[in-house]
Amino acid sequence: MTVESHRIEIDAVDFQISCRRFTVRATITRDRQLPVVDEFVLRLLAILERVSVTRMRSWFGFSAGEMETVLVDMGRRSLIEFDGDEAVLAPAGRELFKSSGVEGVPHVVEIAPLVGDVWFDLVSRTMVPRSRSRPAEFMVKLTELPDARDLPEAFARRAFEDNFRDYARRIRRIPDPDAINLYSISGVEGGAYGYQALQARLVLDLDRLGVRPTFPEAADSASGFQKLAVAANDAWQVVTGPDLASGAIAEFERMTGDARLSPLLQRSDEQSAWVEAFSLSELSGSGYRPSVGATYLKGNIERLLQKFAEASFEQRITEVIWLRPSGSTWGRTTRVAEALTEVRDALRNNNQPDVRAILTMPRSTVKSTRLNHKRIFDRGVLLPQAHLPSNLEVLLVPGVAALVNIHVPVQQHAVPIGGLVTEPKRLGRIAERLSIIRDKEAEELWNREVGDRDGTGARSGDAASDSNSTG
Repeated sequence: MTVESHRIEIDAVDFQISCRRFTVRATITRDRQLPVVDEFVLRLLAILERVSVTRMRSWFGFSAGEMETVLVDMGRRSLIEFDGDEAVLAPAGRELFKSSGVEGVPHVVEIAPLVGDVWFDLVSRTMVPRSRSRPAEFMVKLTELPDARDLPEAFARRAFEDNFRDYARRIRRIPDPDAINLYSISGVEGGAYGYQALQARLVLDLDRLGVRPTFPEAADSASGFQKLAVAANDAWQVVTGPDLASGAIAEFERMTGDARLSPLLQRSDEQSAWVEAFSLSELSGSGYRPSVGATYLKGNIERLLQKFAEASFEQRITEVIWLRPSGSTWGRTTRVAEALTEVRDALRNNNQPDVRAILTMPRSTVKSTRLNHKRIFDRGVLLPQAHLPSNLEVLLVPGVAALVNIHVPVQQHAVPIGGLVTEPKRLGRIAERLSIIRDKEAEELWNREVGDRDGTGARSGDAASDSNSTG
């Protein structure tokens, strides 16, 4: 891998925001371009006032039938009129020039109704897109402003008017937002309170050696969204990563067979140490491929799934084991559930159905986060004290591959870095270290059958709140 930027994506985080829904009824106008031939016919008549059909046909190089088709259609739309053999602009045709913002160019404006639900967050009072993600315990919750629930309909109307262009582009995602204009608002009706999710990337800033969330939409969005991004960044600074545990690098080296990260742990406050670590490449024949970032990031999961095509699957796989680190930063994103779904689907395609997902964690994991992913994993296990380092992470598909990360402290957070292990003996060693989940010394936090979950990993009987649930 190579370092091309001083900002390296290392994780993802979803923020849960309190919101209120308003239903807006409005009328919009849309600029529409005329067909090229129609436009030039109108422009020709605007300049010359009247032109004979014969001369116009010669100018365009059309046959008599082609010219007739064009003119008859424009006459049917009342854009032109005929005076004997001559065509002239009709009043409706002249109006197209008056509504144009460009001199001498005809301009079509369509009027259409718009009815939409608009969500305003109660943190910065900004319009936010409706997310597909349900509220979940693992999301980082933002504190709403005092008295924010008293947000009046008059405020929503004014904000919609002032930020309509942002609504068309970022909320409604209209392909040509600059061609849409707000004509009028006929009504705004306050609705339910609920939650929306704001997704962010986590990056390591090598210049400052700090971890912070970044928001792709913040760069060119309304100023209110910037306030929301600041509030989210402040909330992220409160959560903490795992501390560097004694023996962590030794355990990491036993699992991966790679000792090249040792200098990083000794010099994690130096930019050069990080650049060297991020630049590590695969050693031929080692069965270990270095990677950067959380195990559940898209690129890392794809590398894991690529190994499924090479696997023989001689033995039945009944479970996938995921060892999470302690701290409160791990897995604060829907990417965990998405990654598990991708792994399960790939195993199912290789005749490995009904694979259980087991989440195991060090005993030092704070109690408030232990059950965060109960709806995603079939079983949760608390390891005996000091059985494995608290800043080690492993995603193991037995006999196939394992993603192994060590979480290196950076200020109050930590950066996951490690790689993909495929060497059979080391996979066996990893499986042996995680076999403690079947020992009586391990404390079971929850357990359910494979069939007792819905499409999101939740229990089929649980009522998961959606984006419209009351806050």
